[in-house]
Amino acid sequence: MTSAVATVGADAFIAGLHRCDIQTTVTASVVVFTVAAATQSGATDVETGVAVSELGAWPAVPPHWIHLPTTVALTNTNINMDETLPGWVRHSRQVAGWGDAEEPAQAWLAHVRSVLQEAA
Repeated sequence: MTSAVATVGADAFIAGLHRCDIQTTVTASVVVFTVAAATQSGATDVETGVAVSELGAWPAVPPHWIHLPTTVALTNTNINMDETLPGWVRHSRQVAGWGDAEEPAQAWLAHVRSVLQEAA
């Protein structure tokens, strides 16, 4: 018997990140992963996350919030601490031009990296 491959939802999001060689963990209902990003301070690895509750319609609808540790400062986003890990905040931002990338996780990672370019 073969197992079904998830095509939507949190399992599909995680599987897509794995196809992009990004390792994930799920902690307190947040998918946590690290991305290499170019911030205003220079190139660095940044831990980021997405709440599992926002991934129900993935990949048709990208998550609205990016979860980041409080040590990552962004000035052009709304923030709150709903559904976040201790010491983390989530940032609200628009996803413009959610495209038709062959691997939706690649588009998500590119979006996260573009947001992180503004990080201090």
